[in-house]
Amino acid sequence: MMEFARELYLRSSPNRSAWSATLDSFLRGRGYHLASEDSIRRKFTKACRYYSLLLAETDVYVRKQIRLLSSCAGPIEGDSVGAEEDEWEEVDEELTSDYLAWSCQLCFGACAEHDDQAPADLVVCLDANFVQKRRSPSHNAGRDGPVTHPRSAFLTESEVDEARCLVEAARPVQAQAADTLNDAVEAGMKVSRTVLDACSDSFKAADEKRTKASTKHFADTGLMALLCRHDRVLWLANMTTPGERQFYAIALIIKLFRSIPPHFTVGVLYDIGCQLHRSCTKWGFIPEYIDRIIWGISIFHAYGHQWPCQLIYHPRKCAGFGLSDGEGCERFWSSIQGLVPSLRVSGYHQRIFALDLQINFLREQGLATLGHWLVRKWKACVEKKGPAIEQLNKSLQSLAQLSASWEDQVSVQTRPLVNATSNLAKKSIKAILDLTNYQKTLAREIDGLDRMISQGDTDGLDDMVELRADLVMKRQQAGAQIRKKKTELGVTDQQNLQRLVSNKYLQVRMQAKAVKDRIQAKLRERMFELERFNRIRSEASASDRRLYDHIQSQVHRHEPSVLNLVQKYNKFCDELDGFIRSRRAPRHAVSPQKLDRASIFSLDVDDPIWNDRGLVGEDIEVPDWLGDDEVREDIRAMLISQRCDEEECYLVREATFLQAWFQKEWALLQQAIAACDNPDLLYYFNLQSSHLLYIGGVWKEQLKDSPLVNKDLNWGPTAEDFDREMQVHKGVDLVNSDDDASSIGSFIEEFEDDLVEELEMLHLDTGFANGDGYMAAAGDEVPSSPEDAPKRKRGRTT
Repeated sequence: MMEFARELYLRSSPNRSAWSATLDSFLRGRGYHLASEDSIRRKFTKACRYYSLLLAETDVYVRKQIRLLSSCAGPIEGDSVGAEEDEWEEVDEELTSDYLAWSCQLCFGACAEHDDQAPADLVVCLDANFVQKRRSPSHNAGRDGPVTHPRSAFLTESEVDEARCLVEAARPVQAQAADTLNDAVEAGMKVSRTVLDACSDSFKAADEKRTKASTKHFADTGLMALLCRHDRVLWLANMTTPGERQFYAIALIIKLFRSIPPHFTVGVLYDIGCQLHRSCTKWGFIPEYIDRIIWGISIFHAYGHQWPCQLIYHPRKCAGFGLSDGEGCERFWSSIQGLVPSLRVSGYHQRIFALDLQINFLREQGLATLGHWLVRKWKACVEKKGPAIEQLNKSLQSLAQLSASWEDQVSVQTRPLVNATSNLAKKSIKAILDLTNYQKTLAREIDGLDRMISQGDTDGLDDMVELRADLVMKRQQAGAQIRKKKTELGVTDQQNLQRLVSNKYLQVRMQAKAVKDRIQAKLRERMFELERFNRIRSEASASDRRLYDHIQSQVHRHEPSVLNLVQKYNKFCDELDGFIRSRRAPRHAVSPQKLDRASIFSLDVDDPIWNDRGLVGEDIEVPDWLGDDEVREDIRAMLISQRCDEEECYLVREATFLQAWFQKEWALLQQAIAACDNPDLLYYFNLQSSHLLYIGGVWKEQLKDSPLVNKDLNWGPTAEDFDREMQVHKGVDLVNSDDDASSIGSFIEEFEDDLVEELEMLHLDTGFANGDGYMAAAGDEVPSSPEDAPKRKRGRTT
């Protein structure tokens, strides 16, 4: 009965009160009256708890005995992939422990050298959940009796406190005030400050002061999880703060890096990865690991970030993530949502123990589907790569040219925009005057060198000639900068510069140009986000349209800020027109055309938004990545092809790790069986041998026709061994089962494959970037969903 109850409560909400009340009512109806009404519940709950603990301890003990007995039989073949025996022994002892190997066989089943084709050796995702919380005990009752799972996935309180002290010591109590006038790229970052501030304001998790769970009513406010790209839990941190503090994520990252080989590079996908990267770079949280991290943002939260941020952190644009989506935590929260009611009122240790039991159950259930996961991901990769390669084959540009265009696009779109401050014109004119004086100084030095050379002085002649060439180059560069700044100001008469230092017309004109640049950036951003979206909308299913409507609402939420900028720009146009009418503007000055608020989002080719007449002195050449649809399609295909190449490399390596892990485990178990003289232990060894043989048979069947299988690596058991075990389980359909019901199930595949592809490609369309800057504290820590986003079906609240 205890085993039946354990299996039942691992698959449903652990409502032991209902079980106990039902049994009590059943017995009373047959004349069996108990002395206490609550005696069955108390005893049944304790029995279930300690029975589960006994099984977990037994499993760990048996595992230790297998290791001990097999160590007497000599080294195991196949312990490493592409590594020397001594190197593997060190890695096996310190890094790929039983815990990591059991957590994910695809990530830690073996160890290999770093592959340059796949920048990341490991891809993980982070996320917080404020639904899984626990009420404060009544009357200051304190904590319940300690009960700890031998394979607990939770960080210890000391590990979390260590990260808390690290963050608090590195970050100042009061953040420095940001420069609201000039945008810039902070040291170590690739995105400007205003873009990061805007991303921070768009997500609730960035605000550590935001209360998501009251500490007055809840002793434990939530969980933060670290999962690998196969949706298998690595570690959890128990949260006790009202907000999503960064030190929880730092604690999990530190735990990971202390447990993996020192050559591993890790790709970290986080809903607010840009903010965590910013804090780690600015405050130096984990300097010993920062160079081994590739930061990214999860796919379904990418559209809530600013466009320049997506260019750097989107997993389909950033090298190293393959086709990982970073949404594994969301699927994990969904799988344990049945525990919410009972754990809300449980004790501290009981809550953690129950979660550990569920996590280990999900690992066991997902074990048989790992082969199917590899096959499914390989097919999806092939389906994505085929059209991309076809597009590249039709391209008129080489991969080198496309790569150069992509780098230019990223450089332009992540460049800080000029803010519309009142002293822009004065600064530009003063810069022209300074450059002119510098140019005159260079000219005098060149004349001096010419006189020395003409006098026939041969001493140091080569040095003088080299110095003269250097001065001439500097003078040419200064002249080019002067011409550029003159064009921006619209000034053609050099003699008028000194008189125009305080010219109000130029000040307003430069402010109008800066505002219009921002409007154009926002509209291009919006146009490219909706372009591909609108192209396929008519072919989408009803469920797809609902998701599209969700994403479209995120695009439309930026419209009010655009309209405010239009109003500000039109006001500048009125001022410029007034200067021209009153003849307080330079001769031949033209008034720029005002923008229509009603048609600003139509984005017609002849719309005044694209006409900069009256604001600049010459036309600006449009780059191919912006003006040529074919080049833009080719760039998208190139990025998809690159991510698919990475994914193929990951899948081949993971399939090899899976085979190597099974071979090693089988050899260990067989050696332990041969060396065992204890009948009780031998019974458990035979049970594990049968189960392992079945799992291997399932994997072998799932991967039999896949190119992922390493033909040179033997599984271990003979074909007859596999066939004999599979006959015992004949009729059990696990070979082709869908892993959506397990811990590695895929939420994405609830939608059509083409929809997923379009969502991944949604923001690959390019456009000039940087929206309005929203200034926030540099140390802000960020939620996982946009503030104004419609609620999704997910296992978390904010």
